[in-house]
Amino acid sequence: MKRASMLLALTLVACEKQEPVSHVPREEAVNIAREAAQAAFQQLSAELAKTIEDGGTEAAIPVCSTKAQTLVSDVAATRKLTMIRLSDRPRNPKQAAGVEDLAAMENFRAAMKQGEAPSPAVQEMADGSTVVRLPIILSQPLCLQCHGSADEIAPQTRSAILATYPEDKATGYQINDLRGIWRIDVSTP
Repeated sequence: MKRASMLLALTLVACEKQEPVSHVPREEAVNIAREAAQAAFQQLSAELAKTIEDGGTEAAIPVCSTKAQTLVSDVAATRKLTMIRLSDRPRNPKQAAGVEDLAAMENFRAAMKQGEAPSPAVQEMADGSTVVRLPIILSQPLCLQCHGSADEIAPQTRSAILATYPEDKATGYQINDLRGIWRIDVSTP
């Protein structure tokens, strides 16, 4: 009897209708994603700049490894969306770009080679959500202290990076290079 009651309860739960998610119009989804990416970038940049000012570039490595995802998650939670930074040359292997992310990055690079600003990549998903991919472009010389060439990264900074990220691939960039993308999932219930 107890087992039959549990099976009935599980069946009823499984049969409950899920509220459909409606697609957010393209322009609105892009605006929401841009605002979220900008907010996360500003918070992360401010935290990194303060840490570097107080303790040097190598002191900023723990900010990226421990605080960055929390800052991004907080921005996402406030805006009721999900977002992640991804790259084809990740520092953190958990942030490796997938196939569709890599395709967006190639399109961004192609636009940049033509001297054009990359347009957001927008994908409407079967579940009703809208995925917006936005470029992350290295625009500040400060970024090269951790992401630049071997000449631009101080030995103590490189040691700190490798201690945290032994498989680091996120170096060798120049100003205005595409570092990665924001993948932001926007939906409305």
